[in-house]
Amino acid sequence: MPFRSGSITYRRFAVIGANPDVLDPKFFEALRGSALGELEPIKPGEMHVGFTAGRHLFDRSFDYERVGFGSGVMLGYRVDTVRVPPEIKKAYIAMCEDARVQPSKDGAGAFLPRTAKKEARDDAMRRIEEEIGEGRYRRPKHAPLWWDFSRATMYAALSNDIEIQALNRLLLDTLGVKIEPRSSGRVALDILASKGRTGDYDDLRAQPLSSAPPEIEIVQEDGQRKSADRPDLPWTATEPQDFLGNLFLFWLWWHCDTREGLVDTADGEVAIVIDKTLDLECAWGLSGRTSMRGDAPTRRAETARAVQLGKWPRKIGLTVSQFDRVWECTLQGDRLEVSGLKLPKPEDKPQSLRAAVEERLDSFATFDGALMAMYRAFIEVRTSPAWNTCRAEMRNWVTELGSTRKMVAVGV
Repeated sequence: MPFRSGSITYRRFAVIGANPDVLDPKFFEALRGSALGELEPIKPGEMHVGFTAGRHLFDRSFDYERVGFGSGVMLGYRVDTVRVPPEIKKAYIAMCEDARVQPSKDGAGAFLPRTAKKEARDDAMRRIEEEIGEGRYRRPKHAPLWWDFSRATMYAALSNDIEIQALNRLLLDTLGVKIEPRSSGRVALDILASKGRTGDYDDLRAQPLSSAPPEIEIVQEDGQRKSADRPDLPWTATEPQDFLGNLFLFWLWWHCDTREGLVDTADGEVAIVIDKTLDLECAWGLSGRTSMRGDAPTRRAETARAVQLGKWPRKIGLTVSQFDRVWECTLQGDRLEVSGLKLPKPEDKPQSLRAAVEERLDSFATFDGALMAMYRAFIEVRTSPAWNTCRAEMRNWVTELGSTRKMVAVGV
């Protein structure tokens, strides 16, 4: 499982409610009571969810030695659904219909009686239900969860809203707590609320760092309310303040180009490099997307043109260095979602599997702390009088992209 081995993908969720007592046997009894069997009956359209002890899909070894680590617990979240391929359903019905075809009385051909159609469908569905009972068409999913009590935060590789809502119900029914996704906008609100500055959050609006794309003139002539002075970032329609995460990626990119990739934070200096991955999308929703893969994606001529025509970063490949440790990942700005996080190898070989997991959790916490320290530093600048100067410098930087250094052409 990713928190135990391999690369890590996660989103952050705030945990609302009291932390459980991991020394209380009732805590583990509640987890066992939520666990699913290996092949419980399930019907198409249903979703069955439950906790696991994390190591595999059927792991029910709930005890502190297996799931308790320092300031939290490491669990698994199992989601079972059934999906019968429509081609198989059609084939079974057709086969059952073929078995009921009768010759016509005049001998001119064959026909299927009207009542036989319903019988054929019922027989086909019975066969499918039998196969589902045997385990066919079942689609189990197993997501790792790291619940850090000290931060009242749960980290999980979950993107599907339905699965997140089901996990919320499971947590509430089993342990009396609930979770709330923390995208970039909500994290910013948490940061400002801790300082009593929620009013600053309400005043935040997206501002352009370049001219609007030429297409805006066409849509304005058609009567669409598109403002050249205010990008609407269509991907943040449900969470408007999530534009802060995309602006954060811009800010990191600007640091790479103008500050040698060094970001000052309250927790010390963090060094960053953007490489391998760069996804851009028009902030006005007019000129589509641009994706770059490979070395130096921010230094390509196509990238400069895209940014100068109104595209904002959605996702970047990021290398982070702090305290003599180096991590690599991909960061999606609006959701603050980290994928493919590679942890540095420990200097000394861990003496046990548990020690190895503890080392990984410590490394993960250090990385996430560095990421959040940079985001807090960005939010501090964005909500301070210094932002006007910073934004002016970033606009000049965008204007000069492609002219201040040698650009790399795609395909070379």
